[in-house]
Amino acid sequence: MIFPDNLEIVHQGNPPCPDCKGKAVFYVNMAKGSTYLFTDNIVNWKDFAASYPDLSVSVYLGGKGKDGKNSAQQLRSFFERQDFPYPVYLDPEDEFFEINQLDNIDVTYKTVLHFLVKDNRILDLYNFGMPNDRVGQLEEHFGMKPIESEE
Repeated sequence: MIFPDNLEIVHQGNPPCPDCKGKAVFYVNMAKGSTYLFTDNIVNWKDFAASYPDLSVSVYLGGKGKDGKNSAQQLRSFFERQDFPYPVYLDPEDEFFEINQLDNIDVTYKTVLHFLVKDNRILDLYNFGMPNDRVGQLEEHFGMKPIESEE
C-alpha cells in the first residue's frame, strides 16, 4: 500500500505510528459516501484509540464532496467536533485510490473500504462495522487485544 505524502491533512489527530506492527487504513469516497463512520454512532473512537494504542490508524477521504459539501474547512470542523483521535487526509483527486489500484479489490461496493495493513501490504479487508470482527481481526492479524481485556 502506498501512502501519498502530498495530501492535505484536515485533522491531525494522533500521529501515525511508524513503529507499530499493525495499521488500520480507512478510505471513503466523499463523492458517494459520508463521514458517518467517524461519528460515535459506530464506535467510540477515543475509547477505541485507548484500547489499541499500538494500532496506527489513518483515514483517507477521496474525491470531491457531494454538491460542493465537505470542503476542507467543513471536514476539519467535523473531525474537531468529534475530537477524532486519528489523522485524516483529504484527497480530492482520489490519488490514494488510484495508486493503490483499489478498483481491483474484489468487492462490489468500493465507496467505503477498510484495510488491515502490515509492512505496507494489505493483509485483509477490515470488517470494522461488526464489533466482534473489529476485535477479532486485530487479534488474528496482529495479536492485539483491547487493553481493557487484559485487566
